[in-house]
Amino acid sequence: MGLNNPLFLSMEITDKVRGLIDDYLEENGIELVEITYKREQNGMALRLLVDTPEGITINECEKLNNYLNAALDNADIINEHYLLEVSSPGLDRPILTDKDFERSIGKVLDITTYQAIDGRKTHEGKLIGIDKDNIVIESNGISTVIPRSSIARARFKIEF
Repeated sequence: MGLNNPLFLSMEITDKVRGLIDDYLEENGIELVEITYKREQNGMALRLLVDTPEGITINECEKLNNYLNAALDNADIINEHYLLEVSSPGLDRPILTDKDFERSIGKVLDITTYQAIDGRKTHEGKLIGIDKDNIVIESNGISTVIPRSSIARARFKIEF
Protein backbone atom coordinates (compact mmCIF):
# COMPACT_ATOMS: atom_id res chain seq x y z
CA MET A 1 0.00 0.00 0.00
CA GLY A 2 1.66 3.21 -1.17
CA LEU A 3 1.84 6.46 0.75
CA ASN A 4 -0.45 8.11 -1.80
CA ASN A 5 -3.12 5.42 -1.38
CA PRO A 6 -6.39 7.09 -0.26
CA LEU A 7 -6.96 4.43 2.42
CA PHE A 8 -3.49 5.01 3.88
CA LEU A 9 -3.99 8.80 3.86
CA SER A 10 -7.39 8.41 5.52
CA MET A 11 -5.92 6.19 8.28
CA GLU A 12 -3.07 8.64 8.79
CA ILE A 13 -5.49 11.57 9.21
CA THR A 14 -7.82 9.69 11.57
CA ASP A 15 -4.83 8.64 13.69
CA LYS A 16 -3.66 12.27 13.92
CA VAL A 17 -7.19 13.45 14.80
CA ARG A 18 -7.34 10.84 17.57
CA GLY A 19 -4.12 12.25 18.95
CA LEU A 20 -5.59 15.76 18.96
CA ILE A 21 -8.68 14.78 20.96
CA ASP A 22 -7.53 11.94 23.25
CA ASP A 23 -6.97 14.21 26.26
CA TYR A 24 -10.22 16.12 25.67
CA LEU A 25 -12.20 12.88 25.46
CA GLU A 26 -10.64 11.49 28.63
CA GLU A 27 -11.15 14.71 30.59
CA ASN A 28 -14.82 14.84 29.58
CA GLY A 29 -15.64 11.14 29.96
CA ILE A 30 -16.39 10.74 26.25
CA GLU A 31 -15.73 7.56 24.29
CA LEU A 32 -14.79 7.70 20.61
CA VAL A 33 -16.94 4.99 19.04
CA GLU A 34 -15.86 5.46 15.45
CA ILE A 35 -13.94 7.92 13.30
CA THR A 36 -13.94 8.07 9.50
CA TYR A 37 -12.41 10.35 6.91
CA LYS A 38 -13.62 9.62 3.41
CA ARG A 39 -14.67 11.12 0.12
CA GLU A 40 -18.40 11.62 -0.29
CA GLN A 41 -20.57 13.20 -2.97
CA ASN A 42 -19.86 16.76 -1.82
CA GLY A 43 -16.19 16.26 -0.91
CA MET A 44 -14.30 14.92 2.08
CA ALA A 45 -16.04 14.24 5.40
CA LEU A 46 -14.50 13.74 8.83
CA ARG A 47 -17.09 12.03 11.03
CA LEU A 48 -16.81 11.16 14.70
CA LEU A 49 -19.33 9.05 16.57
CA VAL A 50 -19.02 9.63 20.31
CA ASP A 51 -20.86 8.45 23.39
CA THR A 52 -20.81 8.39 27.18
CA PRO A 53 -22.15 5.72 29.54
CA GLU A 54 -25.17 7.97 30.18
CA GLY A 55 -25.59 8.85 26.50
CA ILE A 56 -24.07 11.85 24.75
CA THR A 57 -25.91 15.19 24.57
CA ILE A 58 -26.13 17.60 21.65
CA ASN A 59 -24.31 20.16 23.79
CA GLU A 60 -21.40 17.75 24.41
CA CYS A 61 -21.19 17.00 20.66
CA GLU A 62 -21.19 20.72 19.86
CA LYS A 63 -18.42 21.44 22.40
CA LEU A 64 -16.26 18.62 20.99
CA ASN A 65 -16.95 19.85 17.45
CA ASN A 66 -15.81 23.38 18.39
CA TYR A 67 -12.74 22.06 20.22
CA LEU A 68 -11.75 19.80 17.31
CA ASN A 69 -12.40 22.49 14.71
CA ALA A 70 -9.98 24.86 16.49
CA ALA A 71 -7.42 22.08 17.07
CA LEU A 72 -7.53 21.07 13.39
CA ASP A 73 -7.06 24.69 12.30
CA ASN A 74 -3.99 24.99 14.55
CA ALA A 75 -2.50 21.60 13.63
CA ASP A 76 -3.03 22.02 9.87
CA ILE A 77 -3.50 18.26 9.40
CA ILE A 78 -6.05 18.36 6.58
CA ASN A 79 -5.05 20.36 3.52
CA GLU A 80 -8.35 20.26 1.63
CA HIS A 81 -11.93 21.34 2.20
CA TYR A 82 -13.85 18.91 4.43
CA LEU A 83 -17.05 18.60 6.44
CA LEU A 84 -16.62 17.99 10.19
CA GLU A 85 -19.43 16.14 11.92
CA VAL A 86 -19.56 15.02 15.56
CA SER A 87 -22.63 13.02 16.57
CA SER A 88 -24.13 10.25 18.63
CA PRO A 89 -24.02 6.74 17.22
CA GLY A 90 -27.80 6.52 17.68
CA LEU A 91 -30.02 3.68 18.84
CA ASP A 92 -28.97 1.36 16.04
CA ARG A 93 -25.27 1.94 16.67
CA PRO A 94 -22.90 -0.87 15.85
CA ILE A 95 -21.45 -2.72 18.82
CA LEU A 96 -17.74 -2.82 18.07
CA THR A 97 -15.47 -2.40 21.07
CA ASP A 98 -14.92 -4.31 24.30
CA LYS A 99 -16.62 -1.43 26.14
CA ASP A 100 -19.61 -1.65 23.78
CA PHE A 101 -20.05 -5.35 24.52
CA GLU A 102 -19.49 -4.91 28.27
CA ARG A 103 -22.18 -2.20 28.40
CA SER A 104 -24.50 -4.49 26.44
CA ILE A 105 -24.56 -7.33 28.99
CA GLY A 106 -28.21 -8.14 29.67
CA LYS A 107 -29.47 -6.46 26.50
CA VAL A 108 -30.94 -8.17 23.44
CA LEU A 109 -28.72 -8.03 20.35
CA ASP A 110 -29.16 -8.71 16.64
CA ILE A 111 -26.00 -10.37 15.33
CA THR A 112 -24.95 -11.32 11.82
CA THR A 113 -21.99 -13.66 11.42
CA TYR A 114 -19.66 -14.23 8.47
CA GLN A 115 -20.26 -17.98 8.55
CA ALA A 116 -23.13 -20.08 9.83
CA ILE A 117 -23.19 -20.91 13.54
CA ASP A 118 -25.74 -23.53 14.54
CA GLY A 119 -26.92 -23.54 10.92
CA ARG A 120 -27.59 -19.82 10.52
CA LYS A 121 -25.87 -16.46 10.06
CA THR A 122 -28.39 -14.31 11.94
CA HIS A 123 -28.80 -14.54 15.69
CA GLU A 124 -30.90 -12.72 18.25
CA GLY A 125 -30.56 -13.06 21.99
CA LYS A 126 -29.70 -11.53 25.33
CA LEU A 127 -25.97 -11.01 25.78
CA ILE A 128 -25.07 -13.02 28.88
CA GLY A 129 -21.29 -13.35 28.59
CA ILE A 130 -18.19 -11.94 26.95
CA ASP A 131 -14.47 -12.57 26.92
CA LYS A 132 -11.69 -11.54 24.55
CA ASP A 133 -12.55 -14.28 22.03
CA ASN A 134 -16.30 -14.98 22.33
CA ILE A 135 -19.69 -13.64 23.26
CA VAL A 136 -22.55 -15.74 24.61
CA ILE A 137 -26.16 -14.93 23.86
CA GLU A 138 -29.25 -16.64 25.21
CA SER A 139 -32.57 -17.06 23.43
CA ASN A 140 -35.48 -19.22 24.60
CA GLY A 141 -33.26 -20.80 27.25
CA ILE A 142 -30.61 -21.85 24.70
CA SER A 143 -27.10 -20.38 24.90
CA THR A 144 -25.05 -19.77 21.77
CA VAL A 145 -21.32 -19.07 21.79
CA ILE A 146 -20.27 -16.77 18.96
CA PRO A 147 -16.58 -16.14 18.24
CA ARG A 148 -16.00 -12.39 18.10
CA SER A 149 -13.92 -12.85 14.95
CA SER A 150 -17.05 -14.28 13.26
CA ILE A 151 -19.22 -11.23 13.95
CA ALA A 152 -19.94 -9.23 10.81
CA ARG A 153 -22.43 -6.93 12.55
CA ALA A 154 -23.83 -6.56 16.05
CA ARG A 155 -26.53 -4.07 17.04
CA PHE A 156 -29.09 -3.61 19.76
CA LYS A 157 -32.47 -5.16 19.05
CA ILE A 158 -34.83 -2.22 18.75
CA GLU A 159 -38.40 -2.99 19.68
CA PHE A 160 -41.29 -0.60 19.17
